Parts: sequence; structure tokens; C-alpha cells
Amino acid sequence: MTLILAGIIMSMTAVRIAAQGPPPPKNPPPPGWIDPRNPPKEDPNWSPVRTADGQPNIEGQWAQASDIITYSIEDPEAERAEHIAISGQRAMIGRPIVDPPDGKIPYQPWAITFAAFLHEQHRNPSKPQYLDPVSRGFQDGVPRINYQGALQIQQFPGNVVITYDYHHSFRVIPLDGRPHAGGDIKLWMGDSRGHWEKNTLVVDVTNNTDQTWFDIVGAFHSDTLHMVERWTPTAPDHIVYIVTIDDPKVYTQPWKLRVDFRRQKAEEQWESAVWEGNMLGSLPQEFWGGAKK
Repeated sequence: MTLILAGIIMSMTAVRIAAQGPPPPKNPPPPGWIDPRNPPKEDPNWSPVRTADGQPNIEGQWAQASDIITYSIEDPEAERAEHIAISGQRAMIGRPIVDPPDGKIPYQPWAITFAAFLHEQHRNPSKPQYLDPVSRGFQDGVPRINYQGALQIQQFPGNVVITYDYHHSFRVIPLDGRPHAGGDIKLWMGDSRGHWEKNTLVVDVTNNTDQTWFDIVGAFHSDTLHMVERWTPTAPDHIVYIVTIDDPKVYTQPWKLRVDFRRQKAEEQWESAVWEGNMLGSLPQEFWGGAKK
């Protein structure tokens, strides 16, 4: 098993440095998987109803339908074996990075080396700060929280509020044109300011701490991270989310990540809680030879 994991890590590091394109999935995608490179067609004749203050109405319960997992956003297929071994859960294989076309984060040369180091460290870190921040109990940050699980969107005059099943996270997005918080203030979920461009909610996210990662294996950024989110309803039960990510300290260029959201029929938001030692309860009985210990 050790040799297998070592081989996976070496292969991934070589692929990242060579900036090769992602290999095609080896296994058939599961039912309902949406390939971000071949998204659902938009309905050109559909227009959302409006709220009382004129916003396109996107209220409701939503869940990502792009089969994205937070373990790795660059190489989900290559990471499947390790993810299953660690968590006992099926690893999703959605590829959310749509620009650059190769599906890789455009790290600067020094950042390529550091990202490879974090990847090597994530299974057995030599220091706590080399372990995934979410695994240490910190907030996901944006955009990771958007593909972590389900969310609820509520609209009020002058504001959009997003509450997430996971980690009790929430965002209040003012629409009144107020300025961002002072530059010295760094927030785990960033500072969001929004406005509508026709049917698209455009959210400018600044004031990010450098402590969040985009996935478990160490996709990192600095505190100069700046994002522009675009939430576009394209059908009654479908939202296309595209975020442009820029960080001149870490990346060679801005890059884009896409998530497709499908409306959920649930009328109640459920908490998605984790607790110390909960891995045992998440594994199927057959993993333990038919009996949980």
C-alpha cells in the first residue's frame, strides 16, 4: 500500500510540474454527474420571476451537481484510491477548473514547489499548519464552501443571504454599493459585495485570510486573493456558478472554477455536522467484517 501511495504522489507531482492536461476518468461517471466542460444547455426562453424589490428570484435550497469533492480540485480521478482508503467514501470525479483548459491551477514556479510539498505533507504533516484547515476545524472560505455541500439562498431588500449546511457557515451579501471593509481586516469567508447584472448576481469577494485552502491536498493562496463570483440562473432548477480567482502573489494568471447547482425539493435545511472520531460511524459495516467495533 505504501508503494502504491508513493507512486500516486510522484505521478501527481510530475504532472503538475509538467502542466499536462488532466487524464480522462478511468471509471464511468456516476449517474447525475455534470461535466463542467460540457454543461447543461441553457434555456434561452426562460426568465426568472422577480422579487418585490426587482431581484431575479433565486431563493431556495440548492446543492452542487458537478460531482466535485473537496479532496482535490485538480486531479480528483488520480486521488480516488487514497481518498477511499482514508475516508471509506466514494471519491467524486468532477473537474471544476474550466480555465486554464488543462484544469490545473496556474501556480508561479515557487508555488508549484510549495503546493507539491503540501500535497506530500497532507497525509502525515510534520506541523499542524500543513494539515487541511477545515480538518483542523476552521472555516472553508470561498469558493470551497460552495462545493462543500448544500446551501440555502434567501433574498431580502438590499441583501442576499446564503446559509450553508456545512460548518454553520453563512454569508450576508449587501447590494447597496457600500465599500468593502478596510484592507487590514482579513476574514475566513472574505468580505462580499454584490450587484445584479441582468439575471446574474455578481459578487466581489475581498479581505480574505491566507489560511484557507481550496481543497484538502493543499491548493493554497495568499491574503491578496480576490474573487468575482457570478451566480446565473439558467432554468427554473439550475444555477451556473463561475468564480474568477486572482492572486498575483501565487498565480501566473487569473483562473476560473465552475459549479452547477441543482434545486433541492427539501423545505428544511439540515445541519451537516462532524465530530471527533466520526470516521468509524461513516464506514459501511462490511468494512469492519460485518460488525462495527
